[in-house]
This record gives sequence, C-alpha cells and structure tokens, in this order.
Amino acid sequence: MADPERGWDRYLSRSGFLQVSLSGQLDLETIHVGRDRWAGLVGGEGADSIPADWVNACAGCHQTENVEQRGKGGEFIFPRLRVFTDIFVGDQVYALIELRGDRGHAPSDGSLRGRVEQAYLRVSNAGASFGIQAGRFASPFGSYGLRHLTGADPFLRPPLGYDYRTVMNRSHAPGGASGFLTWQDWPEFFRLTGVPPVWDVPYQWGAMAFGAVGPVAVKAAAMNSAPSSAPDAWGISSDRFEHPSWVAAGRCRASPSLEVGVSYNRGPWLEEITAGSIQPVGGDTRSRWDFDQEMWSADFSFARGESVLRGEVILDSWAVPNIADPFKEIAYHVEAQRDLIAGVSAAARVGYLDFRRVEGGSGPNEDWDYDVVRVEGSVGYRIVRNGGLLLSGYWQDAGEGGTTTLGGLRLWWAF
Repeated sequence: MADPERGWDRYLSRSGFLQVSLSGQLDLETIHVGRDRWAGLVGGEGADSIPADWVNACAGCHQTENVEQRGKGGEFIFPRLRVFTDIFVGDQVYALIELRGDRGHAPSDGSLRGRVEQAYLRVSNAGASFGIQAGRFASPFGSYGLRHLTGADPFLRPPLGYDYRTVMNRSHAPGGASGFLTWQDWPEFFRLTGVPPVWDVPYQWGAMAFGAVGPVAVKAAAMNSAPSSAPDAWGISSDRFEHPSWVAAGRCRASPSLEVGVSYNRGPWLEEITAGSIQPVGGDTRSRWDFDQEMWSADFSFARGESVLRGEVILDSWAVPNIADPFKEIAYHVEAQRDLIAGVSAAARVGYLDFRRVEGGSGPNEDWDYDVVRVEGSVGYRIVRNGGLLLSGYWQDAGEGGTTTLGGLRLWWAF
C-alpha cells in the first residue's frame, strides 16, 4: 500500500478518505482617503475605533457657521493574511476554516489582530448538488461575496451599496421623521456609526440548505443578523438565533456567457438602543426585533472573450415601527473589466445610491439621506502566476454631504 501523500500544504490518507489542504493569500494595501473619511468602511468600525479628538474636532466644526470640514482623511497601511484549511471526509463531508489577521473588518490604523473568519461544516450528496451547511460563513445575500478578494474583484473597495455608511444607526431609534431627517447633517454622531445597506461581506453564524438542478442553483439560509449588521453582531448569540435574518438566493447559468442571480433578505437590524424610543405613540408594544430590514437584489455577469460586464441592483427597506412608513433606498452599480495584454487588466465601475423620500420633514417629501454617486477605476498587473499588484481609486459625490476621494495600491501573493 502506498504511503499517504504529505506536504507542507496538504495531507491525503492512504485510502483517500481524508484530505486536508492549506492555502492562503497575503495582501498589503496602502490607501489615501480624502475628506469625509467616515462615509465608507475605511478607518474604523465605530466610535470606539475613531480617535476621540477627531469626534470632538468635528463636533466643534458644527458649532460654527459655514464650516465645510466633515472629517479627516489620511494615509493608511493595511496588511492582511488569510489562511484556508479545506477538509474533505469522503465524498459527502466538507469543512472550511479561514483564519485571518488584519487591522479589522473596516481597516484602520489600529493594532493587528487575528480571528476565525469562517468555520463551517457541509454535508451533501456524492455529487454535491444538494446539501446543508452550518457554522460561520458569508451571507448568501447579494453577489459581491461570491468574488470578494478574488481575481474577479478588480477594485480595492466593495461596490457603493456594500461600502457607504448611511445614517441608519443601530443604537439610536429615531423618535420621528422630522428629527431623523437632520441626522444626515451630523456625520460625527450618526454617519460615523451608521451602517451601509450591506456591510462588505458579512461573515455570520447560521445554517443553509442548497441545491442545484441543471443550470439553476438555490440557497435558503437563517443567519444570525441582518446584512447591514456590523462585525460585533456576527458572533454567537441565543437572542439573534431566535430572531434570525431569513435569506433566499438563486442563480442561473443562462448560457456559457451569461449568469443571473436574485436574492432576498428579511430580519431585524436594530441592536440594543442607547437613545431614542422604539414605542409608537398610542400603538402596540414594540421591541427591537420588530425593526426589520427587507431587501431584494438582482445581478448579472456577462463574459465575452477578454471582457466581463457585471451589474447589480439592491432594493432596501428599513422598518421603523414608531414611524409610519419604512425608509427605503435603491443601490445599483455596473462595472466592466477587460484584459489588455498578457498580465495587465483594467476596470471601471459606476455606482449610485438613491435615498427615497419620506413624509414628515420640514418640507414635503424629503430624502432621508443625501444621494451618492461613485466613479471608480483600476489597473491590475500580475507580476508572477500567483502574485501581482492592483492600483485603484474612486471619486464620490454626496451632494451636500460632501465629496470624497480614495486611491490606493494592493500587493498580493497567493500560496
């Protein structure tokens, strides 16, 4: 009988029943952010990770007239190490463990830290066309998680709907529409701790069933928090398991060139509140579990030769029971990627975040946040087969909310 196959990055038992392999990627990013750095998921994950003098300085700006300063930008260096362990037990059991070391989910100038990013067990039939999985893994909502930090992700930052902080605050319940419509003008208190429609790629605890028939694949999952939830809500919690976010997703390979997908989410987005009230006047008793985030997404990917075209639209609705109507926005983007010459590629993306109007402000039908447009560009160069660099940047305009620029470079090496 042959000896087991061994190596620093793999193990194969004599019978082939057990297989273990290691892989990973090392990234080094350097980013320069213009003013209003709090508009995106760069520079911290909440008030605790933002220097207090920044908050105080910005609050002081609001106490004077005609001051346009919205926040601080600067240069940041973000190292990131990801190590994947893939475990196959026979033809029907698979497990994945991903260890990650970086400066946080929303990278900042803080200290390096390590964590278990993914850890799940999957059981399927022999062909892996039907099965279930449970543990910590990426939410199946939306399309960005399918290409995050891969060769099919040609930008430094996620699309606008996965990256832009709205003024929807997980710990402050608005007492009424009129007061809520002023939050967009207080970025140091509300946008600083606000959440995007989808928080980059949420790695949450949950359970999922999946299946595929021909070109159609479907997923149904119960996740322990909403897609907009910040990393501190992704951990194990009995309360969240009792009030999960329900996610359904489907994808179809319509042709060798075209793939389309749809997904749906519904689940509570509000955390324990520190200000405001969740009780409507004269209404039924409410709890934070009644504040649902309901979302739909549709996406496509079309590849032809050396070119790829992608797009997605997300319809998002935030239920606030103590205000009559939910707050809604539409996020969409389209991007094109093309290989220019051997090892060199370029990409461009345009995104828009359209906040819808609500009743109850100082004037009739006001948007609940400033609409945002973002234009991005990138150039990538594969230096060696498993390593390269990516130069990427964007210009973003939120109208009265200010403009923001970001530029940066990523060096990567896969092993």
